[in-house]
Amino acid sequence: MISALILSDGDPQALAATIAALVPGVAEGVIADAVVLVRGTPSPPAIDALADAAGATLVSPAPGEDPWRAGARAARRDWLLLLQAGDVPLEGFSRPLERFAGTAPTHAPGALGRMRREEAGVVATILARLRGRSRRPSAGDLVHVSHLAEAARPRIVRLAATLVREGRA
Repeated sequence: MISALILSDGDPQALAATIAALVPGVAEGVIADAVVLVRGTPSPPAIDALADAAGATLVSPAPGEDPWRAGARAARRDWLLLLQAGDVPLEGFSRPLERFAGTAPTHAPGALGRMRREEAGVVATILARLRGRSRRPSAGDLVHVSHLAEAARPRIVRLAATLVREGRA
């Protein structure tokens, strides 16, 4: 039903935490496949090994290319969960994603689903609020592939699912 796009900065521990957190969604049939996005080539050997072990597709976006669009071309599904390596969806995340992807075309056409983030500190909270107002797809969003078009400005629907960063889970 949903493809997970995971943007990696080359930290294998952060990527492993995100992939491990997605396993319940895979077991429930909500997460169908994963695409690991790594800027720069060649990708670090540890990232290659993790992606291979997880059965994920590895994509290296061209310099200046939007990584989400590059990942969408390799994804098998039209609904995309955008994550950064180190993002850890909390228990129970898959139901709200499945519900939104299943009902959005009818009840919220043109919308993207945004997961809540547990933030630490005043600066992080302010940045999260500013990010929450952005209508551009970003990490923590569930989007239809059509939302990645340059001119797309989907409306935001808050999902009853939460992300934490690795190290705070």
